[in-house]
Amino acid sequence: MPRLLFRLVFPTTVLILLGFNSFVFAAIKKPLPLKDVLAQEQIIVVAEVEKAAPDKPSATFKIIENLKAKSPVEKLSINMTGDSEAQKLKQVPAMFDRLAPGRKLVLFISKNEESYSCFAFTEGTWLQLQGTKDGEQIRWAFLHGEPYLRRTFAGTTAELTETVKECLAGKRQPPAWNEKEPPGYGPIAKPKCDTPEACLHSPLPTLHSPLPTHPPLFAVIPSFVLLGPLALVAAFFPGVFARLAIAMTRWRAFLVVASTNTTLAMIYYWLRDFELLPDSRWVSPQAFSVVLMVCTLIGLLWAAQRYCRMALEDPTITAPPHRREVRILLSVTAVSVLIVAAMGYFAGWAAIVELPWREFTAIGVGIAGATGYAVYRAAKERQTASDSPLSVQLSLSGETVGIAAILLFGISLMIFTGPRTTGQIAPLGSAEFGDAVTESVDGPKLVECKILFETADMHEVLSSLTISMNRIYFGTSKTTGFRQNGAVYCVDRNSGQEVWKFTDGGQLKPVFATPALADGKIFAGEGLHTNAFRRLFCLDSETGKPAWPQPVTTSSHTEGSPRVVNGKVYFTAGDDGLYCVKAADGTEIWHIKGGDETKLHIDTPPAVVNGKVYVGSGYRSLNLLCLNAETGAEIWRAPAPLRSFGPPLVAGQHVYFGLGTGNLTEDLSHELDEGLPQETRAAGAILCLDANTGQTAWKFDLDKSVHTAMVADAHTLFAACKDGSLYAIDRKSGKLRWKRPCGSTFTCGPAIATYAGGALTLAVYAVSQEGTVVCLHPQDGTLLWTRDLRAQTGRDVQVFSTPVLVNLDESGSKRHLFIGAMATNPNNKTKSAILFRIEDSSGE
Repeated sequence: MPRLLFRLVFPTTVLILLGFNSFVFAAIKKPLPLKDVLAQEQIIVVAEVEKAAPDKPSATFKIIENLKAKSPVEKLSINMTGDSEAQKLKQVPAMFDRLAPGRKLVLFISKNEESYSCFAFTEGTWLQLQGTKDGEQIRWAFLHGEPYLRRTFAGTTAELTETVKECLAGKRQPPAWNEKEPPGYGPIAKPKCDTPEACLHSPLPTLHSPLPTHPPLFAVIPSFVLLGPLALVAAFFPGVFARLAIAMTRWRAFLVVASTNTTLAMIYYWLRDFELLPDSRWVSPQAFSVVLMVCTLIGLLWAAQRYCRMALEDPTITAPPHRREVRILLSVTAVSVLIVAAMGYFAGWAAIVELPWREFTAIGVGIAGATGYAVYRAAKERQTASDSPLSVQLSLSGETVGIAAILLFGISLMIFTGPRTTGQIAPLGSAEFGDAVTESVDGPKLVECKILFETADMHEVLSSLTISMNRIYFGTSKTTGFRQNGAVYCVDRNSGQEVWKFTDGGQLKPVFATPALADGKIFAGEGLHTNAFRRLFCLDSETGKPAWPQPVTTSSHTEGSPRVVNGKVYFTAGDDGLYCVKAADGTEIWHIKGGDETKLHIDTPPAVVNGKVYVGSGYRSLNLLCLNAETGAEIWRAPAPLRSFGPPLVAGQHVYFGLGTGNLTEDLSHELDEGLPQETRAAGAILCLDANTGQTAWKFDLDKSVHTAMVADAHTLFAACKDGSLYAIDRKSGKLRWKRPCGSTFTCGPAIATYAGGALTLAVYAVSQEGTVVCLHPQDGTLLWTRDLRAQTGRDVQVFSTPVLVNLDESGSKRHLFIGAMATNPNNKTKSAILFRIEDSSGE
């Protein structure tokens, strides 16, 4: 029987793994799987190149077929000059090589307010266009090529056209995002030949292997599960088919539970993935988990009842397993461990306890439980061996133990991964103490947690919040299909009502930089690390209307939060270095260049204190800089051991930098960075330098990075590390005072509440990426209160926005803590940008 179970489970798990391997590449840093593109792009059409004039440069595309909705135009007359990126990379000639008259294209078009975005595909080449309304006309311009979109699709135009038609008709599943596809462009257009002899000597275009036009194997896994183990064994092992009835007699309940639960999990996963589930708690993941546990419990009772009946009919069935059976079960367990390890490696270790893969993990847990019980019984039998006749023995069947293990595994996941609520709930792990003096002191108490603002127009509050009087200003982002958009919001602090929203006519990119407020103006940058040619805007704080004639344009991104000091705006621009402009009109005062010229890439929000500007370079070279705020002249430069992305913190005579490998979302950077070694091990550090000389005062090493804002009081520096712990470090000595694990990871910084004019610290607040909010005592990290934002919404939460505290009275006894986030409905994956407001009090 165990041999049959091995032969049954092994081919099943191999099939699962093969299918799984064809799917998981959609789970990458910034996936654009074709499935999402088809669902989110508004218009999909087939066009033909009518004209291509490299000397103009211009091109004309003629629409010949509508695949999804109707094109707003019959022809696209395109200015092919290209943006700065296309010109720098000499992409325009490369595009004309692939846009010969008569070539077909698939166009993905979407309208955003008064502008249009268009991504075109032709024979393995992707390019991006932009349309701008001019009266009744739409003026189109080529922006640049998109070599990495070959990972979305890299076949031929005919194959993509057929794929789009079949997928929109529901006849097949789109191919998955293929991370292994190298970036580049498809073959050049075949040159025209005036004579047959000329064609014989013309070079052949480079061929690229198209993606398979059939559905991936993963898409048919449920069919194998539904057919059941009987069909699998019959297909793969015909010789043992006649003995299958014996194995089914003992393991029928286990096989039925495994098949039922995995099939239901796959169906639920697909319904949720295609956003077909209603927004109801009755179809939430928690409710579905209860259904699976009920199925497992029924199987357990069935297995126990069957075993009792069979033992009465045949007492030998209760005998301990033979050594041969134990060896086979150990082999099956080893294979199960390998399968689960493979799933964790490809999909991430968190995925093995999430739907749908957790049900396959549960099967492995069940097999391991049955194996452990068999080993226990065999070992016990050797100790109590006797010559007495065999009789009915008190025992459980391996099948019963296996199903019980599945049930306990599922219940444990429901308990430990379900939403938490208010109260004294300890975070993951206990505090670690350095030179902290533990105190049993009362602290703030949680009063209320509520949703202040929510909008489905944007997906995420990406920046931190700027709060002044009764207004809250923040940046947001939204990703749909090929498009990334952003907006700057102004919201009433008391009512949560939207006051104004700025999108630059739909052209604004995601806003990660926290808006700066000064003299009735809001200064906001745009763009993420992958965006180029982004701008810094100046808006009227009351109306949200542009206050400068034109924004400041850079050649890179402006994701570092701007600082406004003495009528000057300081902001970082990645590969374009550091700018200082006049706050009145955006006129440039000075500019420290980045990129190839200086080997600097500055993303850190600048710290401007005492006539000095402090920044760090995280790419091209690892350096920490101090500049003259008036002239931009370099005062000192210190080499950094790791990358710098978080804002420097100046306190007293020192400046503190959080450092680390990777970036805000990854432990290791996978980008090729000339001159810097490839990262192989996660690491982090906090570096304290003399603010005037740049000399190192101390360095505190960490296992992972600190790429978020830090805060400090008179004696202690508080930092949120990507290892999920909050650290309190003595500012003078650099020694650990205490460490408190607070969640899976941190992607935003902490906040502190002070009193006595800022001289004393009352509490430290932090929120993990998944929305676990903690309030800790500043002296020893004692947990004062905690709140899970998932419990507040019944949805998944993701937080990149550093929390902001506002005192409600002069004594500082009552506070509001504001947190921006993204809330995702677990049923249908709809996203919304959301603001939470938490009130706590240190009074009676």
